[in-house]
Amino acid sequence: MSELDEFKATFFDECSELLIELEEQFTAIEEGDKSPDRMHAVFRAIHSVKGGAGAFGFTGLVGFAHEFETLLDFVRNDKIEMTNEVIVLCIRSNDIIADFVEAAKVGEELASDYGAVEKEKFISLCKASSGDDEETGEPVEDEEFDIDFTPVMINLDEEMGDDEGISEGWLVKFVPHRELYISANDPILLLRELAEMSDIEVKAVLIDIPTLPDFEPMGVYCSWEISFSDDSVEEELIREVFEFVDGDCDLEITKIEAKPIQEKQDDVDFDSENLPSFADLADEIKPVEAEKPAATVAAKGTEQTSKSPSKTAPVAGVQSIRVDLDKVDRVVNMVGELVITQSMLTQQMDDHLKHQYQELIRGLEVLATTTRGLQDSVMAIRAQPVKSVFSRMPRLVRELATKTGKKIKLETVGENTEIDKTVIEQLSDPLTHMIRNSADHGIESVENRVKAGKSETGTIRLSAEQAGGSILIIIEDDGAGINRERVLQLARDKGVVGEDQQLSDDQIDNLIFAPGFSTVEEVSDLSGRGVGMDVVLSNINKIGGAVIVKSWPGKGTRMTLRLPLTLAVLDVMLVKVGGCPYVIPLSSIVETIQNSRADFGKLPTGAKVLQVRGEYVHSIDLADRFELPNDINDKDRFVVLCEADGTNKLALIVDSIIGQQQVVIKSLEENFERIEGIAGGTILGDGSVGLIVDVQGLRNSPSPSHRNVA
Repeated sequence: MSELDEFKATFFDECSELLIELEEQFTAIEEGDKSPDRMHAVFRAIHSVKGGAGAFGFTGLVGFAHEFETLLDFVRNDKIEMTNEVIVLCIRSNDIIADFVEAAKVGEELASDYGAVEKEKFISLCKASSGDDEETGEPVEDEEFDIDFTPVMINLDEEMGDDEGISEGWLVKFVPHRELYISANDPILLLRELAEMSDIEVKAVLIDIPTLPDFEPMGVYCSWEISFSDDSVEEELIREVFEFVDGDCDLEITKIEAKPIQEKQDDVDFDSENLPSFADLADEIKPVEAEKPAATVAAKGTEQTSKSPSKTAPVAGVQSIRVDLDKVDRVVNMVGELVITQSMLTQQMDDHLKHQYQELIRGLEVLATTTRGLQDSVMAIRAQPVKSVFSRMPRLVRELATKTGKKIKLETVGENTEIDKTVIEQLSDPLTHMIRNSADHGIESVENRVKAGKSETGTIRLSAEQAGGSILIIIEDDGAGINRERVLQLARDKGVVGEDQQLSDDQIDNLIFAPGFSTVEEVSDLSGRGVGMDVVLSNINKIGGAVIVKSWPGKGTRMTLRLPLTLAVLDVMLVKVGGCPYVIPLSSIVETIQNSRADFGKLPTGAKVLQVRGEYVHSIDLADRFELPNDINDKDRFVVLCEADGTNKLALIVDSIIGQQQVVIKSLEENFERIEGIAGGTILGDGSVGLIVDVQGLRNSPSPSHRNVA
C-alpha cells in the first residue's frame, strides 16, 4: 500500500466516525436540543469531511459538502432558523454525504446531478437569508469556492514585529503545526472568520526559514499575528474560531494597551510598476541572525516550543492510534493459544509434582494470573460501544414512519454498553429487521391506537445491558402484539405446522422466525416476502446468541437478543457426560447440586422437573439429550442449575464436575457443522476437544424422549 493509499484509508476511517457523530448530533437536534455546541459540532464535522475530500480530489463530495457547510454556517450564526424542514433537509443531506464517501471509497462516480435538489435548497435558503447586495441591489452570488484569495504584497522586513500604531484591542499569535495542514485545514478560512467579527490587521511572520539544503518540504515556516483594534470582541468568540484546529496549533491571545500612533519614515509603497523581484524577496527572508528577535515558529512544524504556554494548549488526555483489526485478531489468537498452553501445564501437575516442585507451582500461578490479565486487556481492545449500531436506527425509524404513515418515536438506552467488535459487526442486519418488524407489524396506525386508548405516537425502545457474561439487546414496542390465532393459522396453511399439532404461546410466537413466513398478504418494499426474521435468527445463532420473544396481545412485543460478550475466550465449568468432556459457560450457571440432595419430580407428560426453593425447573439429562452411554448411579451424579435467558432456569444433569477454567472458543459451523444444543467447541489442556453447551438452545429443543413437552 502506497503512502497516499494509507492517507486515504485514514481519511475514510475518520469519515466513518464523523458520519456516526453527525447522525447522533442530528438525532439530538431533532429531539429539540438546538444548542450552539450541537451546531458547531455538525459544522466542524462537515468541514473536516470537505477538507479531507478536497485533499484527495473528490470534487463531487467537496462541492456538496461546501454548500451544506455554508447552510450550517448560516444556522450557527443565527441567520437561518433550524426549523423541522431544515432538520429534515440536513438529515437527508447527511445520507448523501455518506453516499459520496462510500462511492469515493470504492472508486465509483455518482451521477453528476446527485444531491442537486438538496444543493439548490441550500442555496435558496442562504440567498433568502442574505438578501440583496446593499451596494448594487443585486442578489448576492454564491462563491464557487470557499477561498476568495486575492494576492497582496506583504512587507517582510523583520522590523514588522514592532507594535507601533496598535490601538487598544487584542493581539492573536497563531502558530499552525504540520498536523493542521495534514488534516486539510486552511488558515485563510480562520482569518476570514476573524475578519467578520471586526476590523483586523493580519501580519505574516516569516522567520527562521532555513537555507535550501536544510529546507523541509513538510515543514511550517509561517505564523500569523492578528491585531484587533476593537476591544469589544470577546476573547471566547476569538477562541471559538480556532476550535477546529485545537491541538494542531499554538494560540496566544493577549490584551494590548493603546499606544500613540507613530508615522514610519521608511515605509515602502509598492505599486504594480515597482514590484520587487523574487531575488529581492529571497534576501528579505534569509535566516535571521542570533541577535534578531526570538522565533515564534520552529524550523520543523512538529518541534514547536514556547516559553509561555498558550492558555488553550491541549491538556494531556486519552491518546489513541489506529490499528488494523487483523493485527488485533492475531494477538487474540496468540492469547488463545497461551490460554490453552497454560491450561495444559496446570492439568499435567499432579499432587506428587505439586508437593515436590512448589516453586514451579507458584510460577504457574503467576503465569495464570498474567495470562488472565493479558486476555482481559486484549478483550478490552476489541470491545466497542453498541452506539455505533444504535446510532443508525433513528434514521431507519424516521423512514419507516414516513413510509407507513404512522407516528413512531425511538428510545435508546445503554448505548455505551461495550461488546466485542466481531459481535457488533453481526448486529446491524438483525436489528434493522427487528426494528422494521416492530414498525410495520407491531405499531398500529394512528386511528387504531386512538381507538385502543393509546397515544397517537407509538414507541419502540432499543436498549442494551450486560447480564453476567452476556449482553442483552432488547427491542420492545407498545403496539398490538402478536396475533397468535392468525400466526398459527397461516403457519398451518403454509405447512409449517401440522393441522393437529398443538403449540404453546411461546412456540407460536417463535413461528415468526420460520423461513418464508410472513403475515402480510401483499408484498411491499417493507415486508411480505417472508425474509427478515429468519435472517435475525440465523445471524444471531452464528455468533452463539439466542433470540427470546415475549408478546402481550394489545400491549406490545419484546424481543431479546442474548449475545456473548466475546467470541474469543470464555470462563467455563468443565463437566463430564458419558465419559466425554463438556463445558458450560460460567456466566449461565447459578449453582450446582448433588443428585442425592436434589428434589426431583415428574409432570403428567413424563417430563422431569427439579424443585428449587419453591420453583419448578425443567431438567435435561445431558447423557440422554446427546444419546451417550451412562452407567453411573444417579445419586452420584450432579445437577448444574443454569439461567437460560436471564429469567428462566434450566437444570442440566451431568456425570461429574471437573472444575473451572478458561477456554478458547472455536466455531463448529466454520470447522464442521451446526449442532443443535451445542454453541461451539474448544481444545482442552490434554489436547482433547470439549463441546460448549448451548443452554438456551437446549431449553428450546428438549431431549428426544420429550419432544412434545412445551
